[in-house]
Amino acid sequence: MPITNYPDYMQPASKAGQLSSYQDYTADTYAVEAVVPFGAAVQLNATGTAIKPIATGGTVIGIALAQTIHDWVEKTDNQNYPFGEAATIVKRGRIFVVAGGDVINGQAVKVDPATQKFTVDGAIAINGAVFKANALANQLVEIEINLP
Repeated sequence: MPITNYPDYMQPASKAGQLSSYQDYTADTYAVEAVVPFGAAVQLNATGTAIKPIATGGTVIGIALAQTIHDWVEKTDNQNYPFGEAATIVKRGRIFVVAGGDVINGQAVKVDPATQKFTVDGAIAINGAVFKANALANQLVEIEINLP
């Protein structure tokens, strides 16, 4: 029997970077050059060998996927990938992020490098990404991302 109502089977959104559905997603793994919070938009460094949070003039290559080891094993609240670790970066799929302002379902997604939040009027557009729900500033909101 197919799953038709994902919220019946998934945990409710509790943090940025959490997948929002069991539909297929694509992710790559990169070394971390600077601390990357879960749910942050990331870019490659100058040599293309590691990632860091998006900065002014950067190109978004994906969103940092949240890990649960910190929640369930270490019982700490360090919701990020530290320097030198391997990070899982979602390039396609649905993921929760933090809204930087009021957003409406279907609007194109941009990111503000100063706040690292997702908005409709940020400085950096994420090509092929749209908001999949309405949200107010600083709330978790689902986006669908479709990067190469």
